[in-house]
Amino acid sequence: MPVITVKKEKGKDHLLLDPVGIPVKTVSQKLYLVQLLRGIASLLVLLKHTTVLVKVKMGSFFLGGIFAFGGSGVDIFFVLSGFIITYTSMKALNNPSNFVGFLRRRFIRIFIVYWIITSIFLLLQQLLPSFYNSLYEYSIFNVLSTYLLLPEHTMVNGVSWSLSNEVFFYFLFSLAFIIRQKRLLWILSAAYLLVLIILPLSGFNPETSNKWIRLAIMPMNIDFFMGILAALVIPKLPSRFSIPLIILGIVLFVVSAIYFSNGHSMENYFRRVLLFGIPSFLIITGIVSYELNKVVKVPGILVSLGEASYSLYLLHLPVMAAGVGILAKLNLQAGMAIHAAVIVLLIGVCLGSILFFKWIEKPLISRLNRTGTKLKI
Repeated sequence: MPVITVKKEKGKDHLLLDPVGIPVKTVSQKLYLVQLLRGIASLLVLLKHTTVLVKVKMGSFFLGGIFAFGGSGVDIFFVLSGFIITYTSMKALNNPSNFVGFLRRRFIRIFIVYWIITSIFLLLQQLLPSFYNSLYEYSIFNVLSTYLLLPEHTMVNGVSWSLSNEVFFYFLFSLAFIIRQKRLLWILSAAYLLVLIILPLSGFNPETSNKWIRLAIMPMNIDFFMGILAALVIPKLPSRFSIPLIILGIVLFVVSAIYFSNGHSMENYFRRVLLFGIPSFLIITGIVSYELNKVVKVPGILVSLGEASYSLYLLHLPVMAAGVGILAKLNLQAGMAIHAAVIVLLIGVCLGSILFFKWIEKPLISRLNRTGTKLKI
């Protein structure tokens, strides 16, 4: 299996490309353990949705339903997003002219691939209605809200709700480029974070507000701030704390996974932040601190899966829905036959997502980013 080695050169900085193609001169090297964690997060979401699809379409519990907690991959993604954006944009924040370039590249990263896959999915729903059982109502408003990722849009792809949170966070973070008084920026950030924490503790019912406010006060937005905190803490963190943080984070994450796998609902978003967001913060802080101080070897296939995590995140539901639908029509005997067939399908989805990333997503995003304004450091 190919292995990628992180090489360090003292006294030199390397040009790191963040996930949306913004060149930022930063601390030392590409973070392969972060890519590994992105791959794990996407796999968790994939396994969660596979568990649901196999249950609904085939009446079987895939792997005993142990991945009922797989939605926690979204919490990992949110914390990672806050970390990566802060980590790669730190020096660029000093120049307000980077405001437009930052938003442009972020929206290219989110929307272009999303539009492609959403369009394909809508077409498949028309061609293969028996596999998707779509209730999507075609109207100008529904289509526009779906493609623009407006809050609580009608979802074609069941993961797209989380992209609305990502877009909202991009807008919030972009304010750091134009608010020149850093003290004011810290005050506003702290005030918003306090609102996110206090409202769920006070028993406030978000259903009484409109959908834009519900998006703004969603407790899972705290995950992004924990990612920002990780990026700020890591440069000051003594390396001896990295392993203890990783171990503590993994232990807490596993305990939370067991808790949710025993039938507890993940609809309480504040509880999710506590049980999965905090462990994700600890793990990310630990692995980045460790990798900045050690030579790390990561299997190339796992790095590739991490790089393709966004493609996998968007592709897996439409592909798995069709694939599991086909398996259901084969009337496989319950037990090992179903498990083996689904595992083969999962491997195919992962490999297909890697190819989609290498052949479509990566070259397309790179080309679009080259035509835009570069960030000034």
